[in-house]
Amino acid sequence: MAQAQAMNRHTVVVIINFFAFQLLWVAAVLGGSQGAVVPAWGVLATMLVAQIALTRQWKQDIFLITAGGLMCALMEPLWLLPEALQYKSWQQHWWAPPWVWALWMGFAASFRYSLSWLCGRPVFAALFGGLGGVFSVMMGIRLGAATAPQGWLLLAIIYGISWAIAVPLLAKIASMTKREDQHA
Repeated sequence: MAQAQAMNRHTVVVIINFFAFQLLWVAAVLGGSQGAVVPAWGVLATMLVAQIALTRQWKQDIFLITAGGLMCALMEPLWLLPEALQYKSWQQHWWAPPWVWALWMGFAASFRYSLSWLCGRPVFAALFGGLGGVFSVMMGIRLGAATAPQGWLLLAIIYGISWAIAVPLLAKIASMTKREDQHA
């Protein structure tokens, strides 16, 4: 009985995380296109509070959120410095705007929930990252949150390769937190 309740609770958290991350992406990108960062951070905070309230595993979530922030700090300069990508109303050429940080953190936290199917599957994670990253940036550009000053092809190549590396790495980090759960 307790195991069934835990499984049902996990399913609920996965569903909440999936829809919350979709809402986070929309809030971040549309907010970014309008110069507003509060919507993204509000959705991220709500998503994290819900996850932690249902799972009581805040240490693992905080670890992944931190990993997402670190990935943002390391990866964003790869496309910002060569000006392959430029965020609307953002003049920093090495540092991402706050709404992008919220996206990275929410995305990283999702590897314990709606993206957990990528853990232990590095080839699928790389394909998902490469294709999904390019699709995501294309949609963000179409919605007015960014531009590709050096042209679409350069951005697609840099973005695809970067995300094909980032997603398996985040999946591996999330797998390590799952092992911690099993030993706790």
